[in-house]
Amino acid sequence: MCDCEVNWNGWYRLFIQDQSVQMPDTCVEEYSCGTDAPLWLKGGHPTVEDGMVTRDVCGHYDNNCCSFLSNPINVKACPGDYYVYEFVKPAFCFLAYCADVTNINSTYTVTTTIMTAVPPVDPCYNYNVLDDPWRATNNQYTSEIMCDCEVSWDGWYRLFIQDQSVQMPDTCVDMLSCGTHAPLWLTGGHPTVEDGVVTRDVCGHWDNDCCYFQSNPIKVKACSGNYFVYEFVKPAFCSLAYCAAVFNTTYTTVTPKKTSTTATTNLDYTGNVLC
Repeated sequence: MCDCEVNWNGWYRLFIQDQSVQMPDTCVEEYSCGTDAPLWLKGGHPTVEDGMVTRDVCGHYDNNCCSFLSNPINVKACPGDYYVYEFVKPAFCFLAYCADVTNINSTYTVTTTIMTAVPPVDPCYNYNVLDDPWRATNNQYTSEIMCDCEVSWDGWYRLFIQDQSVQMPDTCVDMLSCGTHAPLWLTGGHPTVEDGVVTRDVCGHWDNDCCYFQSNPIKVKACSGNYFVYEFVKPAFCSLAYCAAVFNTTYTTVTPKKTSTTATTNLDYTGNVLC
């Protein structure tokens, strides 16, 4: 068989005789999987927390486990202990994607049944606009303190300041910036488009410690067009709020206004307030 001739489209979950299986992620014997050079996943499978990752695919031939380095594919681990794969045409024929049946206790004829899964929605094209001028990194020492702990976050967000696309800061932000006590910034840096969805820790600067508060991690994705989207969640404490970096943006400090995406507190900070 040759998967080079298949019109691949979207994401797939592998089954053998109605039993969920996965691609092998170790070398497969030549002339297995109904083809000359069976394709296996190089680099191992991701965890659910990894989100979508990109993996190389190798074809075993001529006693070389990676004699053929085929086109890379996207892989995602799903709750329920299974994986989905965004298969693409292999680089050569005769190559075919393998299904690992080492954990199936049944007698069968090796034939691969592929079922199509619903492609996930790309957050780069399905996000909420978050345009709160008070989130700007140069908005400091405001009288009204904001708290993202009380916001009902839902889905993915793209940051704007006065209609200009911005991003979270990924270096330490001054205390009492971004309209709050302990401004939240992204640790670990931003991903590239090739990285897909990644998980990053979030820190809040307080008491001269850039990561005095280690808040709940968030997911981040780089999008074509040079912007980022974030799957914001409730911070671990109040008063913490997500920042928007405006180092290259002309901005006039404004008095914070309460919106449907923000919550405020006028209490003096006295310690850790759990959400």
